Amino acid sequence: MSFISNTTTIDILIASIPILVLILGIIVFKWNAAKAGSISLLLAISIALFRFGSTETNIVVAASKGISLSIFVLTVIWSSVFMYNILYLLGFINVIGSSITRLIKNPLAQALVVGWAFGGLIQGVSGFGVPVAVVAPLMILMGFSAPRAAAIALIGHCWATTFGSLGSSFYTLQLVTDLPSNEIGPHMAILFTLPIILCGFAVAHIQGGIKSVIKGMPAILIIGLIMSFSQWLAAYLNVPQIGGLVAGLSGTVIGWLLTLTPILNFEQLQAESISSTKPKRDSSDQKEFKNVNFHLAFSPYYLVLLISLISQIPVIKSIPIQFGLDYPINITGLGYYVKAEQDYAGISLFSHPAPIIMFATLVTYAVYKFKHIWVKDTGIDAFKRTYKQCVPSSLGLLTMVMMSLIMIDSGMTSLLGNSIAKATTFLFPIFSPFIGVLGTFLTGSNTNSNVMFGALQVQTATALELGVLTIASSQSIGGALGGAIAPAKVLVGTTLVGLSGQEHKVLKKSLPYCMIILVAVGIQALIISFLE
Repeated sequence: MSFISNTTTIDILIASIPILVLILGIIVFKWNAAKAGSISLLLAISIALFRFGSTETNIVVAASKGISLSIFVLTVIWSSVFMYNILYLLGFINVIGSSITRLIKNPLAQALVVGWAFGGLIQGVSGFGVPVAVVAPLMILMGFSAPRAAAIALIGHCWATTFGSLGSSFYTLQLVTDLPSNEIGPHMAILFTLPIILCGFAVAHIQGGIKSVIKGMPAILIIGLIMSFSQWLAAYLNVPQIGGLVAGLSGTVIGWLLTLTPILNFEQLQAESISSTKPKRDSSDQKEFKNVNFHLAFSPYYLVLLISLISQIPVIKSIPIQFGLDYPINITGLGYYVKAEQDYAGISLFSHPAPIIMFATLVTYAVYKFKHIWVKDTGIDAFKRTYKQCVPSSLGLLTMVMMSLIMIDSGMTSLLGNSIAKATTFLFPIFSPFIGVLGTFLTGSNTNSNVMFGALQVQTATALELGVLTIASSQSIGGALGGAIAPAKVLVGTTLVGLSGQEHKVLKKSLPYCMIILVAVGIQALIISFLE
């Protein structure tokens, strides 16, 4: 406590400068993530050196941790997007989407199964706006109006963000907070039950108002509870990287089965017309194959599921092939103590998501080659698309992670956490998910939000003697929900449904639902944090 007691109000204000500049840079000055992150990083280094007693060695160690953590996360991002792009270029994403939409007839079922469950499935395997890019056009082709289609896509997928993108957001939070994966994972998955179900009700209300909410209530509860349990089971089995994938897949399958029963098999509830038009190819660079069914198109993700589960077999899990760096004890000139780290952000060859995804991709290549549905240069074209999509966000992530680690290791985050604790006292859990939303709103990424505020939230919870697992979970839940209103994702939705320049129409629909769910999550955190 000596470090905190020796600081002043001026120190608190100065410590907040990197975050404030990041916020103002993105919102006011319209900087991209890389520019905003770079300037904030330079400010964090300067403040750590000249105000918080960090030495050059302290800065180098913290920056190196930031690079290690970035590599851990970016390998997941790049490999998952690369796999998705292979399927996209082969036209198999359309096969997956078409297979699902052909089986579902009435608008409410389409909204729930395609917009909510299938949107979560796509988020589970890709992320970065892809669920909106896939689902919104499908909703249009099924007869939904443009603003409604975009809003359903935005609200429908966001619940799967933390355990989606094959675990990148979850692993980022776990590493910056230093909370054990087998503790934070199952706890967070349980807390996600409420927002998952509320997202389902929101989608139903967007589709057809209160009448659809009442009519769809049994299906929403069944699908929501099954998706929640599936996500929890993946976290409990310590394979959180497939949590969003398993939940979305189970929800999609159960939702389709419910359309065969009176629960979701009824007359349409409103004048929203059902289009008989089948989804079309949306890009000339996609190939097209006949006789490619859903299971063959989806086989790479079946492989990811299978290999992830195999990786948890004790004999395989214990194979000591891991790449990570050790960091010494770090003490600043003002006496802030940072513990030593061993194998920090270590990448295990047999359990890290990236090697699993790449191995599944190689097996997929062999299967598609054997089936004569592999097209020459698809891998090269997929890498080019991945490079173009991921480089800007990767530079932004790298600089923000380094800024975050320098702030953590210099004591700035600890100081800010204690200051927030004093200002909010026991009501802090209500504000916790809104902090997560702020990070996603600014950067368009739950991963970046967890980098920016994950450690800060835990520091605040510790200072208030609240449950750190609950507060950390609320950070990422809020960050996930923020995807429904993040300008970057809203822009994707409006562009694809023909509403460019009319983003306000989509935000007007999605914002109220997001705020209501956030309040519910905050109240949930307030109750549970005192019981933890």
